[in-house]
Amino acid sequence: MFVFIQIFSMLTYRLAQAAILGTLAIVTFEVIARYLFGSPTQSSLEITEYFIVAMGFLPIAAIYRTKGHVSVDMLTNLMPQKWRNGCELASIVVTGAFGFLVFWFGAEMTVHAYVSGTDSSSLLAFPMWLAYSVIPLGFLALGCESLNQICAHLNLDEGER
Repeated sequence: MFVFIQIFSMLTYRLAQAAILGTLAIVTFEVIARYLFGSPTQSSLEITEYFIVAMGFLPIAAIYRTKGHVSVDMLTNLMPQKWRNGCELASIVVTGAFGFLVFWFGAEMTVHAYVSGTDSSSLLAFPMWLAYSVIPLGFLALGCESLNQICAHLNLDEGER
């Protein structure tokens, strides 16, 4: 199961990287179309906005795994190791709960957009369920990564005893 979580986390990270490359390609194409051919496209801004959302939400699990998110440890560094471990475990549990909660509501939003056939109100008429899906996907990966870290943390604590 831990291997599946790592693969899932890395998959969302790679999708975010693909969104970066997609943004680069679309902006390059738009610059060429606008300034070389004098014919700008109508949908490049909308597509890059969706890619920016993907860049923000998809890699959160991989960043969390490498402890790349902001953390404040001024008080916990003053605590004994046992209390520090407890605070770290509590933080992981809260992060996991938050990840699964946002996944739940994001999945409801995505399913509603899919069932109702909601499209963007632009000429592109992009299906909004596809744009929304990166939110629950990223937070599901975060929740799963938190479960992975909880198990690793508990195994570490048992080894110290």
